[in-house]
Amino acid sequence: MATALNRESADWMADVMDFAREQIPPEKKLHQLNIIPKSLWQSMGDMGLLGQSISPEYGGLGKKALDISVSSLALAREGGNLGLCVSFLIHQLVSRFIIEAMGTEEQKNTYLPDMATGRATACLAVSEPKTFAHPKHIQTRAEKTSGGYTITGEKTYLTNGPISDYFVVIAVTDVVSDRKRFSAFIVPKHTPGLTVTSLTIPFFKPAPHGAIRLDHCEVPEDALIGRPGSAYEDIVLRFRDLEDALMMGSVTGALERLTLLLTEALRKKYPMPDGSLSLDLGKLKVMLDMARFVTWESAAMIDSGTSHRDKLSLHLYYRDLVKDILVQIEMILKVTEVEPGPLFKIIRDDLTASSRIGGHVAELKQMKLGSLFFAPQDLE
Repeated sequence: MATALNRESADWMADVMDFAREQIPPEKKLHQLNIIPKSLWQSMGDMGLLGQSISPEYGGLGKKALDISVSSLALAREGGNLGLCVSFLIHQLVSRFIIEAMGTEEQKNTYLPDMATGRATACLAVSEPKTFAHPKHIQTRAEKTSGGYTITGEKTYLTNGPISDYFVVIAVTDVVSDRKRFSAFIVPKHTPGLTVTSLTIPFFKPAPHGAIRLDHCEVPEDALIGRPGSAYEDIVLRFRDLEDALMMGSVTGALERLTLLLTEALRKKYPMPDGSLSLDLGKLKVMLDMARFVTWESAAMIDSGTSHRDKLSLHLYYRDLVKDILVQIEMILKVTEVEPGPLFKIIRDDLTASSRIGGHVAELKQMKLGSLFFAPQDLE
């Protein structure tokens, strides 16, 4: 069990905390922006953050999934901005778990060195207007041509879309027995027929969100990444699991920053907490410690390289734990009548929005787990 960080990861977290304290607070209006300042993004690249999970042979630091969670927690806790962490995480997921994990050697040498330094980034383009990412309703198609593929369709709600240099586009390439088969393509931003638009999202600022339209975009054969016809299983579903697991670092860090702001306000009103307040704060501390534990353990499962039957239960438990922590914080606020300030409200609103995302899917997964009690052989 990943109950503690090793010395290397602990030292890395300290370095990222120092970076976050020095670089993020000076950006006074960061929570009001719809796009990350280039200077801040480049500073993250210069520090090695953006290339931390990319292998050294492509210009990165070769760190593990656990270190992605470590960095995310440190950035959120000391920087106090969840949106920046969301953009950071998407950059890690696309570079390490899509391009490096599934790309050809030519693709890795073409895209990863610039992504490691912050000179370039990429995003995954799955969701479509009105239908989101449901495989039955995805309409974007890639037609085979003599020189490669022609891609036509629309994608939306793309995190990092407006700042992306490359888009990993999921498109229908075949239909077998009424079932769509999907492939993935790396489409550069300047491809003729591709247009990018920005979207205004009321939370996770300054993480930029956008949409793309592909109007008969021609891409070469070598734009294909991963197994043809298996992109939904290999990339989309895998990406969701990784995002659920590694987003815990950002959320846990934000919860810790929220608690720091709360206790700072409490100290101004209560020189010494009474027994009731100490009990409530003690309960909050227990839940925050459990959030850290689950965060490290979830990332350690990825690094183990093996399948874990209890991974889904860990993810679902964490969702409920986050909600419980927010309820506990609100209860303390109500009882003490303290006002922690504007940053507290911004972080709390972002965390509340984060806890709502994917709620319906989580309920379906929980129902699936519940049905296992009627299949005893699956519980062995």
